[in-house]
Amino acid sequence: MRINSQIRLDFYILKAVTMAGSVLNDRRALINLIGSASAKIESGGARLSSVKSDIETLVELLRAWIRGEYREVPWSTLLLGTGAVLYFVNPFDAIPDILPAAGLLDDASVIGFVVASAKNDIEKFRNHKADTTPPDTTD
Repeated sequence: MRINSQIRLDFYILKAVTMAGSVLNDRRALINLIGSASAKIESGGARLSSVKSDIETLVELLRAWIRGEYREVPWSTLLLGTGAVLYFVNPFDAIPDILPAAGLLDDASVIGFVVASAKNDIEKFRNHKADTTPPDTTD
């Protein structure tokens, strides 16, 4: 049964990455994806604790890219990141998100894989973001 589960997961990942190219070439679709992901992150609560920072970074990277604020990211990283966000947003992926505990397990795996695969690009973006974010002066 494990092999069938892996094949199913691979199918959904391939589908998400294939769709990612279309989304990246459609400004409105990318804006909608960013909005959907942001809403899911906000409503996810403790269930997302293991991947929250990584998925937020991917969403922020896409937002900065579409606004033209950060363009120093390879197309392959944009495809992987967009595919991971699409996978995260889709409630009917390999393990449906409605299943308690297990529902986000596959999402976490995909997000973790993408962040590890694009580690250098993600770190560059995080550093860029840290360098351009004004300090908090609300003390």
